[in-house]
Amino acid sequence: MPARSPAAEFLDGGGGVGALMRSQDWSKSPLGPPETWPHPLRTVVGLLLQSRFPMFVAWGEELGFLYNDSYAEILGAKHPGALGNRFQDIWSEIWADISPLIDAAMSGESIYREDLPLVMNRKGYDEQTWFTFSYSPVRDESGKVAGMFCAVSETTRRVLAERALRDLNETLERRVSEALAQRKLLADIVEGTEAFVQVADLDYRWLAINKAAADEFEHIFGVRPKVGDSMLELLASQPEQQAAVKAVWSRALGGEEFVEIGEFGDPRRERRFYEMRYNTLRESTGVRIGAYQFVYDVTARILDQERLRKTEEALRQSQKLESLGRLTGGVAHDFNNLLAVFANGLQILERDMTAQQRERVHATMRRALTRGTGLTHQLLAFTRRQAINPEPIDLALHLQGMREMLEHSLRGGIRVELVFTSELWPVEIDAGEFELSMLNLFANARDAMPQGGVITLQARNVMKAAGDGTQAEYVELSVADTGSGMPTEVLERVFEPFFTTKEVGKGSGLGLPQVYGFAQQSGGQIRIDSRMEAGTTVTLLLPRSLRTPVAPVGTSFAPPLHGDGGLGRQLLLVEDDAEVAALTREMLIHLGFNVIHAASSDAALGALANARSIDIVFSDVMMAGSVSGLELAREIRRRRPGLPVVLTTGYAGAAAGMGNAEFRLLLKPYSLEALADALSVKVR
Repeated sequence: MPARSPAAEFLDGGGGVGALMRSQDWSKSPLGPPETWPHPLRTVVGLLLQSRFPMFVAWGEELGFLYNDSYAEILGAKHPGALGNRFQDIWSEIWADISPLIDAAMSGESIYREDLPLVMNRKGYDEQTWFTFSYSPVRDESGKVAGMFCAVSETTRRVLAERALRDLNETLERRVSEALAQRKLLADIVEGTEAFVQVADLDYRWLAINKAAADEFEHIFGVRPKVGDSMLELLASQPEQQAAVKAVWSRALGGEEFVEIGEFGDPRRERRFYEMRYNTLRESTGVRIGAYQFVYDVTARILDQERLRKTEEALRQSQKLESLGRLTGGVAHDFNNLLAVFANGLQILERDMTAQQRERVHATMRRALTRGTGLTHQLLAFTRRQAINPEPIDLALHLQGMREMLEHSLRGGIRVELVFTSELWPVEIDAGEFELSMLNLFANARDAMPQGGVITLQARNVMKAAGDGTQAEYVELSVADTGSGMPTEVLERVFEPFFTTKEVGKGSGLGLPQVYGFAQQSGGQIRIDSRMEAGTTVTLLLPRSLRTPVAPVGTSFAPPLHGDGGLGRQLLLVEDDAEVAALTREMLIHLGFNVIHAASSDAALGALANARSIDIVFSDVMMAGSVSGLELAREIRRRRPGLPVVLTTGYAGAAAGMGNAEFRLLLKPYSLEALADALSVKVR
């Protein structure tokens, strides 16, 4: 046998099929040699070779077929010739039945079928079989579906047994009912079946029990029942098992007719899963006198379903890890670029340069800071870790107030048109997330029109079907551009996080996912329509709010603390990061404050307690120790109700427990102007 390439180490183990794969001549297989197989295929093959559950994978345009030892038993005489050949050639006799399911899986849909009937020829003759299986799409490195994975269990024996049991149950029920109506039991019927049959009166005493049921009861509980015994008395020494039996039988003896799967048995002996069918027993006058039960052991089926669930979960986890690797690389690239700007800028600033050169470096670093802040905000919005603060908004006034900001995000040659119907309904949304969504949509529209064009922002009141099918009131907001449009394959993936068609460094792939997340969090909907060379329209449906709108952007402001800088006022700075505290102190001194620094909440409370005159507290939210900045602020308010407190954080989720307008919150990183604004002073 030729030496195995290191690239084929994923074929190690796997029993007989694994050995066959390692020695196989793959030159005539549509899959080619294992050394050339793509990484997702290797991952799935490595998974199935190590599993004892029947599995296969079909890969590529011709659906080359690979499987494990357990599936080889299902193939019968088709093994080993099936290995590496085309799926359709292997199962040609059932292709008409399964090809629609295969097509759905290859289109990206996960398929599950239970007890699917199939007429197969795997032993030289046609036979009726039944199978429970799942088809899961498997994507290649580019994200395209390139194959399908199947975990399968043959259920032929169980299906045939259940059919026979159902036929027997129908006969047995009829005959037992007739016999009990005449106050006698047909022992020949109940003893002639392997089903577990029990009949009990209203006092939990057996009126009838067949040998199969008595044997099983003794097997799992260690005591043997007989007609006339009380099932509760027989299990008196096993109170937990007694309670379990009483719980299910009490329902049946109370008149309930039902089918249920339950687990029973003494843990020291054996516990099994049973499917139980209970029916009411009545005498000829219609009076209820007890209940009867038909039971069969379904342990094997339950365990097969659990193994199937774990196998599918293992595959999903494997695919998640691959996606996480791609995601991490993209984020690391963006942040490394930002770090490079600061690292290079600091080195340049340490050298002699003209004022014009220094200003250019400063401008570049400020732009990098803005990009980094935006990327962090988008990451948090995508993961839904931002604090959401919905409030009723007058959409028309809000968008009019945003117009200048939106237009500043564009380039020359692009015109913005606003088309609003009169008396737009208010909507209840998070204003910050809405503004970020609009900026993302305008940025996408700008990038789609490098030669210029028109962005049309329209809003109107509409009635649309809600999720439950009823009609609901929405405001329909659309952003339309006259740009290049998107092909179908791009349009299908626009909401995938980190998917972007822009050049490296010009798009994070988080813009449209953030807009999608905003729409979902707002209880609304989103739709995208696009045609190549004709433009793109993104439409948001935002639910109508019945509350009075808050003031639009820029019309409200917190009461000023002091009108003209710090002017020597005493400010207590609470910050546990020494470097952040040092730079923040310099900014506060520039604003005119006298700064007292405390590195912890305990130190801050001590500073307040030692008779120092403190005029305002500026504290980080997230700090080491058991007391957070928010808890500190509440304690300060309890001790000194009139003392102003401003909080800051780099992660808005840390302040999620803060009440509406409870404290003023400044997000990091912030400019000197933003700091002055938060403290309600002027820049000196």
